[in-house]
Amino acid sequence: MTYIIKPILFILGPLIVLSTRIEAQQLSDDFSNELSLQNWKRFYIEEGWPDMMKRIEIKDGFLEMEPWTSGWYADYHAPFLFKEITGDFSVECRLLISGVKKANPSATWSLSGLMVRSPREISSENWVPKGENWIFLTTGVARSVDRPVFETKTTINSKSTLKLHPNKLDWVQLRIVRTATLFTLYYKYDQDVDWIQIEQFSRPDLPPKLQVGINAYTDFYSAKKELMNNLKKYNSTVVKYGNPDLLVKVDYIRFDIGN
Repeated sequence: MTYIIKPILFILGPLIVLSTRIEAQQLSDDFSNELSLQNWKRFYIEEGWPDMMKRIEIKDGFLEMEPWTSGWYADYHAPFLFKEITGDFSVECRLLISGVKKANPSATWSLSGLMVRSPREISSENWVPKGENWIFLTTGVARSVDRPVFETKTTINSKSTLKLHPNKLDWVQLRIVRTATLFTLYYKYDQDVDWIQIEQFSRPDLPPKLQVGINAYTDFYSAKKELMNNLKKYNSTVVKYGNPDLLVKVDYIRFDIGN
């Protein structure tokens, strides 16, 4: 019996590795094909909310996004594109943040980057608060439009804890690695050789299958107080009277399954 099993394991090992690599290649996207957007799930479609993305398209080999006034904080929602990943993974992207017409966004809290979120089996009709569980690493501007930052945030049952880290508005690569319940966040600029760890979160509450992708949000505080004080109304309204100013260019998003 042992003689039979060993050759089988010897053959299956490389096949499993090959299958994992093929899966990672299928999940990854260099945005060279305009049709590849069809392969991404959209948060607003999956859970039945209005679309807070003003413009999204693949143009000249880049994914370009311009969100309406929105924000990922506590129970508040914003645009999010994702693939579903089960188990350990690594995801990285290369992106550039700017204003729509100028190099710097003119609206506070204008950021974009990698997000990892626990799926919710709900819709806008039966939505209840205090059910958001996610982490992210984003780049852009926050409290001051003159001070570029990385934002790292962890949200547990819709209670968000964030940190702001000094940054520069330039092409930057972001990376999140999941190893069991540990999520490690990295960045590096194009001229850097090594990844720089910026944060690490222990999240034993997150399930095996997660939504992994890229978010975008801008101009959070332009929403009227009547919306800010009513979570469901905020999430159900596309705010077009604000001053959104974020242009995101994404060069690629790459996945590695099982690290």
